[in-house]
Amino acid sequence: MMSSPLTLQMLARSSLLKNEALAISALNTLPMELFPSLFKDAFKGKQTNILSAMVAAWPFRCLPVGALMKFHDLEILKAVLNGLDLLIQQKDRPRNCKLEVLDFRDAHHNFWNVWAGTEDGVCSPDVVRETQPVVHHPERQGKEVVTVMMNLSLNSSHLCKYLEYFHCWAQQRKDVLQVICEKLEFWALPVYNPLELLVVFEPICIQELEVNVRWDLKTLAQFAPGLGQMSNLQKLLLNEIFTPLRWFWNPEMKQQCFPQIISQLSQLKKLQHLYLNHVLFLNARLDQVLRNLERPLKTLAITRCTLSESDMSYLSQCPSFHQLTHLDLSGVTFLNLSHPLLGRLLERLKATLQTLKLKGCMLMDFQMGVILPALSQCSQLVEVDFAWNLLSVSSLKMLLQHTANLRQLKLEKYPAPEEVYDVNDYVLPDRFTQYCSELLETLRGIRQPKELYFVSRRCVDCLGVCVYNLEASLCPCWD
Repeated sequence: MMSSPLTLQMLARSSLLKNEALAISALNTLPMELFPSLFKDAFKGKQTNILSAMVAAWPFRCLPVGALMKFHDLEILKAVLNGLDLLIQQKDRPRNCKLEVLDFRDAHHNFWNVWAGTEDGVCSPDVVRETQPVVHHPERQGKEVVTVMMNLSLNSSHLCKYLEYFHCWAQQRKDVLQVICEKLEFWALPVYNPLELLVVFEPICIQELEVNVRWDLKTLAQFAPGLGQMSNLQKLLLNEIFTPLRWFWNPEMKQQCFPQIISQLSQLKKLQHLYLNHVLFLNARLDQVLRNLERPLKTLAITRCTLSESDMSYLSQCPSFHQLTHLDLSGVTFLNLSHPLLGRLLERLKATLQTLKLKGCMLMDFQMGVILPALSQCSQLVEVDFAWNLLSVSSLKMLLQHTANLRQLKLEKYPAPEEVYDVNDYVLPDRFTQYCSELLETLRGIRQPKELYFVSRRCVDCLGVCVYNLEASLCPCWD
């Protein structure tokens, strides 16, 4: 296939970039329409001096450089920040330079497509302005502040050289710089003090915080003061907060951390989505964590946690939970909890709840009678997960019958009935097929399911689970 011939503009850019001094001197008279394409060419060729000069002369309000970066490139970072230094150091900003926001976020950005002519629309400043982030630019000590936007996904226990350099650079320019990080993710247990990040990345701007890997209580307590400053945080995810082994012999250390963490969590008044997995300090403290919410939560996922009777009572009564769209209590054992409280909670959520996950909650036949009437009224449900509970065929039939009005359901997961196991808790293949088939026919007599699974406990032979779905596929080890 023949390549398209080079346009006159492409030839002009190529010629200009071959002469660095000429390219830099031409920026003062270069039409703004040529800046994006020239910048992309210089970026691709790693012509760092030209990049620095273009940042200092950028004729648009925002420079979304992160959309061009497929990975962290320290050389490019230094070039762009050097350009920002050139701009900051000028007493009188050039008339044509309008840069206010330097955006390092790795995301698709319409800006480059519009100015490259690859996206429909008129190539005008008004079109581009609509794609730029809206940012408040304060003044500090009478100086105009430049905003840098950078989301963080930290995959290592140490800060990479890219972030180390940026952190040091930004810390030295705090009087003329505003650094916004809307999303902060941890994928490793840091060996550094994570609180140091907030010296540069202003905590009030963070809207999403995810701790996706096991942290110990000490690290979380160390980070807690910063967490309490995230007054605009809307999403919080904590995944497995464990107690250091040495603290098992010193329970006082653990008890000292709990109040510190809880008091800071209670400052998060704007939370909308909360995910807590295996967070053991939550027991009997749920009201302390969530008592200051200003608006009702949309998502509440408390999984593999121990909840007290007072916690469940709080859930069933607190105004902050009456508009939940997603509720996940998987792994919360209800053997010693008052199951009517769960029924009461579902009753309150009947108008809004879309996702309900009660996987592995040790729910038994005697508890279902209180839950099912409330469940049948949750007409907005799209997904339910009751897998790995301890229900008989008769209870499962009642459960399926109470879903007759749930016409929005797209995904359903139920436990295989207790009758499919022998005395050693092994799955009996013939019974599994027979009872799951009967349950499916019971449901089909009420409504037509879209995606459905009956799931057993772990199979002894293959260490997986036995699954019966609409296509009647079974455990692989039975083939």
